[in-house]
Amino acid sequence: MVLMMRVLVLFVSALIMMTSAACSGNPSAPSRLPGSEAPSSAPASNAQFLSIGCQLELDGYRCTATLPTGNDDVTGLATWSTSDTSIATTNSVGFVTVIRAGEVAIRAKYGETAGFLVMQVEPGGSRRYYRALSGWVRDAQTEAKLSGVRVEIIDGTNAGRTTVTGGDGAYQLYDLEPGAFTVRFAKAGYVTTEHGFNLPGDGFNSLDARLAR
Repeated sequence: MVLMMRVLVLFVSALIMMTSAACSGNPSAPSRLPGSEAPSSAPASNAQFLSIGCQLELDGYRCTATLPTGNDDVTGLATWSTSDTSIATTNSVGFVTVIRAGEVAIRAKYGETAGFLVMQVEPGGSRRYYRALSGWVRDAQTEAKLSGVRVEIIDGTNAGRTTVTGGDGAYQLYDLEPGAFTVRFAKAGYVTTEHGFNLPGDGFNSLDARLAR
């Protein structure tokens, strides 16, 4: 008799617990996560992150912000910032002005949706590259790119500027003054060659060279 009473009590207790759970739902698994509602200022979207893209312009970088779902452009509606204002700043429409060279995150926030893009930036925008000279140096016979070639400007206002080609055979000389000058290419085992060049300062510049053995 005592055993039957205990079984009955356990059965009634289990029934009460099941009824209570059915009425209250599972508190650990809400049907909608807090904060998942679309912001009132934004169109309904399942996007969790903004897509940020930046393009080099004359004086800096032009950045855009879009919602991945539907590709809605929200550049002018987003709030823009950078991770380090001593490196770069940005205005209300996503234009980034670089103060000094470095790595910085460009961030945008639209309602409850945000995104960022980490960039290695240089001051001057594309104008910096207008005052630069770059190119490849190759073997005149095999067309193989040559590393370790000494590239030197030997006259003009940029005289004395020098660099060495890297493993990919490329070289870069930055912050040059516009004007005419001569570039010398030299590497042990090859005939030294010289090329005249005029840097106008209003566009991108390239000068390739081929060295004969």
